Amino acid sequence: MLQVVLSDEQNLSISQELFHQGGNFRISKQSLIKIVSAAQERLFAEEIDELENINGLQNLEMTLCTSFQKGLKGDDFQEREILFGNNRKPVVPPKTYIKLLLQALEDFIMRVLLVIGVSTADDGHRSLAWIEGFAIFVAVFVCCNVTAVNDYQKERQFQSLNQMADSRKTVTVWRDGQKIDLHQSLVMVGDIIQIFEGMEIPADCFVVEAAELTSDESAMTGETDPIKKDTYENCKKQRDKLKNQQNSCGRHDIPSPVMLSGTKVLSGEGKMIVAVVGDSSCVGKISSLLATEEVQTTPLQEKLEAIAQDVGKFGLASAALILLILLLRFAVERIKENSFEKDHVKEMLNFIIISITVIVVAIPEGLPLAVTLSLAYSTKRMLKDNNFSQKNGSM
Repeated sequence: MLQVVLSDEQNLSISQELFHQGGNFRISKQSLIKIVSAAQERLFAEEIDELENINGLQNLEMTLCTSFQKGLKGDDFQEREILFGNNRKPVVPPKTYIKLLLQALEDFIMRVLLVIGVSTADDGHRSLAWIEGFAIFVAVFVCCNVTAVNDYQKERQFQSLNQMADSRKTVTVWRDGQKIDLHQSLVMVGDIIQIFEGMEIPADCFVVEAAELTSDESAMTGETDPIKKDTYENCKKQRDKLKNQQNSCGRHDIPSPVMLSGTKVLSGEGKMIVAVVGDSSCVGKISSLLATEEVQTTPLQEKLEAIAQDVGKFGLASAALILLILLLRFAVERIKENSFEKDHVKEMLNFIIISITVIVVAIPEGLPLAVTLSLAYSTKRMLKDNNFSQKNGSM
């Protein structure tokens, strides 16, 4: 982790040094992010104002050392990646079987059953006292392993499906005047990408050429209506025309030259220049938030935990009440008989064992096993019908 942080800091310092020394690129990554953020939060045409501040896309073509007609030359990729980043997604390693097994053991009922399995004892039948505790351990072992195996298989299946789907995510770009197909993780800032109907936008881009272009931005902004997209020049003309009617105009009455990553092209075609990639893009920011989000329990898990806690509290209260009554009776008998011998200590220990037995009986050790087996069986039936479910929200 420390090595990764140091590497990021080194890249940032190198990029700042390159920018301030007046390298090939005359625009900062933060300036491009500012334009995209203005488009994402637009009220009128703020991203057009930001593009106007950098003298439009013609100036951007020079500052990013690219060509709208021929694309990137390919002789500055390393410097370009240091300054602006790359579009590769961080690889999340799948959970191991041991990790899934330990995760299953975090269940409240499992922990209670483990404690009960250790504390189970019967002085009257010492040679057979281990059987009940061993049976509880077997139930916990089977339940946790069935859960871990089921989750492990689903992890592997979804990993292979995601890899298959990811391999198809390609885009057409211009490099050195040639049209080539690249995986979207390989696109870089300054690349010229062909826009076609139905494609998913791989990074935050600015429209260079457009013909009847509309996009679906519901995934990013929540806007359900098709959003018109056009070149910077046409958008600027439309903004100037409606500038005096700004208060009465809607958010999307003026077309936008910014294509947000993660959105889809509904209609039209054209070209666009890549501006922001990786974690700094719109879809990258959302992916980062999702990666750090805490795992939420499902409704079934919440109900089972609530049942376990209620049963545990009831069993504990009953055990405490029984222990209190037995001790009171024992105290009254000892006072009446006016005697207290060593055997009486053993009798008091038996009272405690009886209380623990009440708690053991109260906890349904078969419930987690029954639920786990039924869910595993249901998942297998779904897999036979080609219904893949990585995590059921209701279960």
